[in-house]
Amino acid sequence: MSKALVLYGTRYGTTRGISDEIEKIIKAKGIVTESYDLKEYPSKKIPPLKDYDGVLLGTGIMMGRWTKSMKNFVNKRKSELNKIQDNLGFYVCCGEASEQTKIKTAINKYITLKLEDIGLMPALIDAFGGVYDLTNESAITGITRKIVIGIMKNEYGVMDPEGRLHDFRDWTQIKDFAVKFSNLIVK
Repeated sequence: MSKALVLYGTRYGTTRGISDEIEKIIKAKGIVTESYDLKEYPSKKIPPLKDYDGVLLGTGIMMGRWTKSMKNFVNKRKSELNKIQDNLGFYVCCGEASEQTKIKTAINKYITLKLEDIGLMPALIDAFGGVYDLTNESAITGITRKIVIGIMKNEYGVMDPEGRLHDFRDWTQIKDFAVKFSNLIVK
């Protein structure tokens, strides 16, 4: 039976939601799956990557940057990641990928260019749209909230974005990616 590891870095939970959906699909394909939020689970506790038939990494993007936990994990474990590139998947979750026409740009900007710098190119990559949570219960506050409101107004034409959840994740795209990842690792 195949075994997969799903690791992700999230700030506000959007990337966790994507990882949860991907994990559900992988498990439905009969693949044993372990999943960890790198912010909550120390990377030194993650078993050797060679113990898995496939490893999937996902990170949120904020202000053009990966989460700190994913950046640290990739830098610390890059020699291991390099050895499993044929069974490695990587995705980002970002506002820029909210429009179908901008997904390739987001992939290049947040995955290809960043991973090329460390000599890594996973077999499977993608970029998914994000969520802008401007509800009263949102964890987005202060200057970050003002920036998000500006993005909603200027890039999406939403003149009054406050008080609502703006979800740009394409669940069909995410499910297709999960199936491709499953097919990549099932022997």
